[in-house]
Amino acid sequence: MLTCARDRSETTRKRSQNAEVREVESLEALVNEVDLVVSIVVPSAALDVARQVADAAARTKRADLLFVDANAISPMTADAIGVELGRGGVHFVDGCIIGSAQRLEQAAVYVAGPDAERVKGLDALGLSMRVLGPKAGQASAFKVVYAGLTKGLAGLLTELLVGAEKFGLLDQILERYEESFPGLPKKVGQSIVSLPLHAGRRSEEMAELAETYRHFGLEPIVTPGIEGLLKSIAALEAGAPSATGERTGSLMDTIDLLAKMGLLNRG
Repeated sequence: MLTCARDRSETTRKRSQNAEVREVESLEALVNEVDLVVSIVVPSAALDVARQVADAAARTKRADLLFVDANAISPMTADAIGVELGRGGVHFVDGCIIGSAQRLEQAAVYVAGPDAERVKGLDALGLSMRVLGPKAGQASAFKVVYAGLTKGLAGLLTELLVGAEKFGLLDQILERYEESFPGLPKKVGQSIVSLPLHAGRRSEEMAELAETYRHFGLEPIVTPGIEGLLKSIAALEAGAPSATGERTGSLMDTIDLLAKMGLLNRG
């Protein structure tokens, strides 16, 4: 695998090295050496990355390059990416990852669009590839709706547990939640532990979901609230990235940290 990390942080570069991903100096070098480019970035950077790859492909006159956007973006953003890539002669596959991008062998990769079947062969590398359909935008819609559940549950549980901490009932409410919904606190808690570091990116995903609903004539009610809560957590700047990307700490520690830093405090 190859990457071009010239404008990325030292932490990102270290993670690439740890994963034994070879770094090249430019996007031109990258598109000349590979047959498939996969974009996994924060939603706000997805269109710009596609534009840069399209420009590099046009400059190098690279033909028949495949580009999979695997980000949590709206179908409208996916359409814009398709237009940009088409300008550079790049074939666009709309995609999304359900699971951890760090452990793709344990995740499911959904793809859609006219060229989606061309990447189905990645099954042979141990990936679980699932074709949703021939229309670009289907995978993006699938991802943001799925993300709405995972981020929504994490946001709701965070708010409830910060309140329980305030009332001196954190241990007891977690015990009751586990009795009523076995496994749910642990499963959702894993996502909460990573919120001090990843809340900003996840708030962007909720913004993409809300934008998608509005585009199709729906007015979201819960999603904007989750987006606001995640933005509030991101504003605390309570987390720092690691070279491995592994989650550290416990659910109890995370709730204690967020409560002490004033999450949900009025004013």
